[in-house]
Amino acid sequence: MSFKQLHLSSEIIKACQDKGYKEPTQVQKDIIPYLLRGKDLVVIAKTGTGKTAGFVLPMLQDIQQRSKQEKKRALTKLIIAPTRELVDQLTQNIKEYAKYLDIKIVPIYGGANINSQIKQLKQGANIVVATTGRLKELIQTNNLNTSHIDTLVLDEADTMLDMGFVADIQDILGHLPQLSQTILCSATISPNIKKLSSQLLKNPKFIELKSTNKVNENIQQIIYPVASSDKLEMLSYIISSQNMQQVLVFCKTKKLSNEIVQFLNSYDLSAEVINSEQTFAKRKKTIQKFKNNQLRVIVATDVAARGIDIKELFYVINFDVPFLQTDYIHRIGRTARANNNGVAITLLDEYDMLSMQKIEQYLKQKIKRIKLDGFEVPKKITMLSKKKIIEPAPKKTNGAFGRKKAKKQSKNEPKLRGKRIIGQKRGQ
Repeated sequence: MSFKQLHLSSEIIKACQDKGYKEPTQVQKDIIPYLLRGKDLVVIAKTGTGKTAGFVLPMLQDIQQRSKQEKKRALTKLIIAPTRELVDQLTQNIKEYAKYLDIKIVPIYGGANINSQIKQLKQGANIVVATTGRLKELIQTNNLNTSHIDTLVLDEADTMLDMGFVADIQDILGHLPQLSQTILCSATISPNIKKLSSQLLKNPKFIELKSTNKVNENIQQIIYPVASSDKLEMLSYIISSQNMQQVLVFCKTKKLSNEIVQFLNSYDLSAEVINSEQTFAKRKKTIQKFKNNQLRVIVATDVAARGIDIKELFYVINFDVPFLQTDYIHRIGRTARANNNGVAITLLDEYDMLSMQKIEQYLKQKIKRIKLDGFEVPKKITMLSKKKIIEPAPKKTNGAFGRKKAKKQSKNEPKLRGKRIIGQKRGQ
């Protein structure tokens, strides 16, 4: 099936071709026909499957057809996302899809100049992409006219549930008198998603991209057991030994993200942090440096990293195991996007074993453990691991993880830990 067979306009098809799309992805084939007919929809699909274009292209088609009849620009489409990063990413994507159309998109989120956003809205908009807090503020102060909005998209609805935004969404819905179509997108299906859809949508069609795995099959998942005291050293060793030029590292707390960045920079592995302490402008600048290969490592907390979209990103490393199973899926979903391959590595210490086991139960798969030479595996991990789950790493060759066996050292000879080797300056 081609984009033309989906009955999209020539301008939209040309924009898709400019982005390198040869044919629709499976989720696009599934959802675009329903959305063009104005149906309410629940879309369950992993990140990187093309669901954004799936709900955006029908919106653009509808606006394009209306503009031929109505000369005045009106706000008719609203997309709500959980984070500023995702709002920014969605806005950029929509602009690319609409490059041959006279359509205006306005991003709305907190932390930016509200007067500038009000000015853009007064100049006219067809689509608003927003976070809930700033959106509510603009509606309550009568700076955003919602009277003509007929289509609402809740993107990453599972994340919005986790972040407690349901009350805000319900409040916003009370200001949308002309709403006729609602689309709820989620990477996972859960009882709470089903409950939310029953509350907000009218006789929705459920479309789930069927897969034997909850994660992208193009992602190779690896676990390296390690003592918690050795994790920073293992992280720097893996990045250096594999010559990773672009890697996204996840951790659970802001404090830890700052410590990791400080450690990596001390060993000449250029790294910057993305967490809630940074302004949105600073986080955006960091991501752009990363995309331009001016930065080797980004260390991010879970919420701050939502919306990071780097198409060629190959490596994701979990410095720790996230609190929620769905966060694990979101983390590793940053790699292997747009049918590319990727590697997701988790550094598993003695404190995260039970959390990792719950993730494996949720995914219904056992992730391979590999013991890395030179790094101690805590007894608790060894005892709880089943036979053949922890496998020795291959002897170090080009492109392989692992270390050569160290020569036996005398008691008085200082140990050469991995971080010292990594920290050596060139020529030393």
